[in-house]
Amino acid sequence: MNRLPAELGKLVKRDVLLLRELGWKAFVQHRRQRGDFSALDEFNHPAKRLIRHYKNRGAPVKFSTRPWTPGRIKRAIQRGPHKSCYEHLEFLQEEFIDMINKQQWVILPASEAMKLPGLRLSPPGCVPQRDRRPRWICDYSFYDVNDETLPLAALEAMQFGHALDRILREILLADPKLGPIYLMKIDISDGFYRVNLNVEDIPKLGVVFPTAPGQEPLVALPLVLPMGWKNSPPVFSTVTETIADIANQRIQDDSYKPPKHHLDEMADEVPSPDPTIDPSTSKDPTPDPTTDPSSSASRSKVAAAVQAPDTRDPSLPTREQYLSYIDIFVDDFMALAQGRLNKRRVRRILLQAIDQVFRPLSKDDPETRREPVSIKKLQKGDCSWGEIKVILGWILNTATLTIQLPLHRQERLAEILASIPSHQKRTSIKKWHKVLGELRSMSIALPGSRSLFSNMQKALATKQGNRITLKKGVHQAIADFKWILKDMSSRPTRIAEVVPLNSSAEGHHDASGKGAGGVWFPAPHLQARHGHDTRPILWRLEWPQHIIDSLVTDKNPLGTITNSDLELAGGLIHLEALAQCFDIRERTVLSKTDNLATLFWQRKGNARTDVPAALLRLFGIHQRFHRYVPRHDYLSGPSNPLADDASRLFNLLDEELLTHIQSLAPQNHGYQLWTPSQKIISSVISALRNKPSKPESVLVAPAPPTPHGTSGNPTPIAWASIPFSKPSKTKYQCYKSSHNEFDLEHLHPAAIRSGLDRLKITYGSLPRRSLVWGPKIPA
Repeated sequence: MNRLPAELGKLVKRDVLLLRELGWKAFVQHRRQRGDFSALDEFNHPAKRLIRHYKNRGAPVKFSTRPWTPGRIKRAIQRGPHKSCYEHLEFLQEEFIDMINKQQWVILPASEAMKLPGLRLSPPGCVPQRDRRPRWICDYSFYDVNDETLPLAALEAMQFGHALDRILREILLADPKLGPIYLMKIDISDGFYRVNLNVEDIPKLGVVFPTAPGQEPLVALPLVLPMGWKNSPPVFSTVTETIADIANQRIQDDSYKPPKHHLDEMADEVPSPDPTIDPSTSKDPTPDPTTDPSSSASRSKVAAAVQAPDTRDPSLPTREQYLSYIDIFVDDFMALAQGRLNKRRVRRILLQAIDQVFRPLSKDDPETRREPVSIKKLQKGDCSWGEIKVILGWILNTATLTIQLPLHRQERLAEILASIPSHQKRTSIKKWHKVLGELRSMSIALPGSRSLFSNMQKALATKQGNRITLKKGVHQAIADFKWILKDMSSRPTRIAEVVPLNSSAEGHHDASGKGAGGVWFPAPHLQARHGHDTRPILWRLEWPQHIIDSLVTDKNPLGTITNSDLELAGGLIHLEALAQCFDIRERTVLSKTDNLATLFWQRKGNARTDVPAALLRLFGIHQRFHRYVPRHDYLSGPSNPLADDASRLFNLLDEELLTHIQSLAPQNHGYQLWTPSQKIISSVISALRNKPSKPESVLVAPAPPTPHGTSGNPTPIAWASIPFSKPSKTKYQCYKSSHNEFDLEHLHPAAIRSGLDRLKITYGSLPRRSLVWGPKIPA
């Protein structure tokens, strides 16, 4: 093991002498000097006061517990850092020479550090990164430092959870008539290290620096926000979200003309790289018109491969202004723009907003200080405008409106799935948490995959010690992910498959001990398939006797199927009815049920019991195959008479049922009856009996859509200004029914059409939240 490098030893010795001479507060002020914030006087924002506090006094570190005793500090020193630090010791030593010179950290002998009031010590670790240097991170959870930290930060400033959703929505809503959509990224170099900590609180976030055996123990102390501390993300996000707010406000002001910026000129000279092409294997620099993503021939080729619908969703608006938008994920700014001159304006506005919060490089700065904007990333083409960019780990192509995993992440997904062979019966909890985490991160834009996690999540309940059991359901989910991986290779995912819009059809379904049934009311623009027309769809299915005999009732308490299970099974057939009768590719559909258990299983895509888990798996496969965006809502029993009768009146012949439904809710041209295929029935029955089946068992290829002349011309739909978030993240209000809630007038054609124009408030909103962060500063 290496001894301490001479240069690092000199820096430690220098700081010890300075500390003894100046005292702690003056020592820190001497080491940090100017700081990274600008004058903060060229913009107005509600968070300005809080940012000014961070500039003048630093971020506070306060705890809910008493200071550590000397004995506890000594035990933490004896325990030392995590083993990963010793695997990268040379790197860490070089890294700390750089960070000390940048005025970000100091290293002191443990004997000196123990004299500092409030000292707490945590073990650091070193995390390897793909195509990058390892990352130093502090494990502030090991000794409960994070748990005991008071949340004196504006937690509401962390809005990056839906950044990808917002970006995809803006791309989809942009008017293609105004030209191509371009993407651009700007990364803040050194990130968290741009914000200082409060001087008196620095010792509370100390870490044990790795040393060779026999050397005096060393303690590293952060002068700035460290990676791994609980309050670092919200404090830093307060700053970067404010920059994004300033930029977006100026973008909306048509009269605002940003000044020239030297980094804008530099970025304009760098071409935007194509992330789908490996430069190491590219031989011919001359683009092939059939493979060059920017060529019209390539766009047509890719568009044909992803099989887009014939028409743009009519619920998408037509705009008179170019797309101009900026979002932020912690320290990564992402911009979207249309129009040649508008692109330059948007980039200049963002660069200027960054400079007005984080001061740009000046002549007085030491050689070690960097521009707030990462010049390294700029020179690689991140800050250059392009139609294809890697955004938050996904390849976005605005020319084809697709989203896909980069090749290395596809390879990683295949590696994860291959690491769990079908014969494996047990695995460690640590590995399983890692598998679940990586699969969930990749499932964000893999339609249908959300519904595959029930059995994988449930496996954690089987833990014995540090291991869990991998049952058949888990291996079935792994096989389903392999099927999705194979399907991904045939076509990228269209953005319209993952962004919920106004509903193109509203349907009600129900189930009873006799059978299931439902009704769909399509919007006028929805295109019917061959063999069907534009009338509302009515469907029903009578359960086979063995399913009826398995139903849990007062007389059959030992049954294996609940009424909620039947309702969920009916919900899948309900979606199949619409997919077979209408072209719902890249369309949002709204399905309603009067069963709350069914509703929340559908919304979450997750269930703890076997039968719903088996059915939800089919929901995911069905969604991916038919490529629609499902939404689910509640409809009280009294408001659901059509589906209720369809699921119970099996004494009526088909024509008699149609006549009966028409008498309840008259339609201009009546209803059309759809009958489920034997293939979908078999799949649903197998799931109700908790029997596994292959993904292909639920895939019934629909008839091609009829020409628009038959279905009617697309009709524009009023666009709601507020978009909607993932249902699983939403808190729902309590539902209260009333005796007069059901109104036949609501099911008349005109009323249904207007109802489809409305988005439901239960789905939550995606817009950036209030601009007011805090104040959350201790008195």
